[in-house]
Amino acid sequence: MRVAIVSPGFPPDRGGVEAHVEALAEGLTAAGVDVEVFCAHRGARSTHVAGTGSVVVHTFPAWRVSSMSISPRLLWRALRLGPGFDVIHVHSYHATSGAAALVGLRARVVFTPHYHGVGHSRAAELLHRVYGRFGSVLFRLSRAVICVSEVEQELIVHDFPRCADRITVIPNGTNVIGIGAAAPFPNEPPTVLSVGRLAAYKHTERLVAAMADVSEHAQLVVIGDGPERAALEARVRDSGMEGRIRFTGQVDDVTLRRWLRTAAVLVSLSEQEAFGMAPVEAASAGARVVLSDIPAHRELERLYLGDAARIVAGHLDVASTIGELLMLKDRVVVEVPDWPSVAASTMSVYRSVCKR
Repeated sequence: MRVAIVSPGFPPDRGGVEAHVEALAEGLTAAGVDVEVFCAHRGARSTHVAGTGSVVVHTFPAWRVSSMSISPRLLWRALRLGPGFDVIHVHSYHATSGAAALVGLRARVVFTPHYHGVGHSRAAELLHRVYGRFGSVLFRLSRAVICVSEVEQELIVHDFPRCADRITVIPNGTNVIGIGAAAPFPNEPPTVLSVGRLAAYKHTERLVAAMADVSEHAQLVVIGDGPERAALEARVRDSGMEGRIRFTGQVDDVTLRRWLRTAAVLVSLSEQEAFGMAPVEAASAGARVVLSDIPAHRELERLYLGDAARIVAGHLDVASTIGELLMLKDRVVVEVPDWPSVAASTMSVYRSVCKR
């Protein structure tokens, strides 16, 4: 089977979609699928082709806008992908790479939208309202739609009801073996961890504020980058907590796994998620997690995390819950999906589409 994966990004770019696509491509390749990835990068000046292991990656320049990924060259290439591939697997509703679903008129397209509504900012909301008509075409022409959670499925069925009978839920996976093999960083104080894009909807500022009411012996490590980073760093300087809160920016997989194994608690206060990869990865590393009260997080707690997760609402709840969890010295044990099982389930969708 030959599969083309079309994505708005791919590592070394960091994000939930990028991590999902990389792990899925590796899992499919290990299962004997011939995979090529077609993606965009905002820093690229020209198109280039490279290999990551046994996966060929075609990278195209993208416009430097933050509200969504726009890459005319990737769009043009994606629209001509049909011949030569058994399946075209398109990722992200929130990117023009999704236009590849238009080849559904003459190719087998599987669509994983990573959908969580119309946008995280006023500009993004307006843009996606205009984009909505085109988005409905993407769902209509896709032969199958894969959602990463039941919450995402319900949202899509509400917004695009005509695709309800073509949806399969396959959760994000976790590199359980790689995380378990990582060595914690030595001699670190009790560590609270935040992992993700530093954007307004993630509400990292609430976690930074809560640290003022957490034991002074604990530190916060913030992994990730984004438009809110400068404001967050300024808040930390103004509060005099530079010695307790550090910003690492983007880190490689090895470093991330070591921090996951070091952390006692991971906190995610996001207001919108389709799944939530960082909390599951942290719990698989043995850390407890503190989560905002949103549908995706409640689903994670119900299906995978159980007592390893605490759902919180206000600022004081965040601080007191972190303090309570830091007192617990044992590591948690959870059962979470791994990427080989995700790849196997995805291949079942491919086979079903090819048969039809």
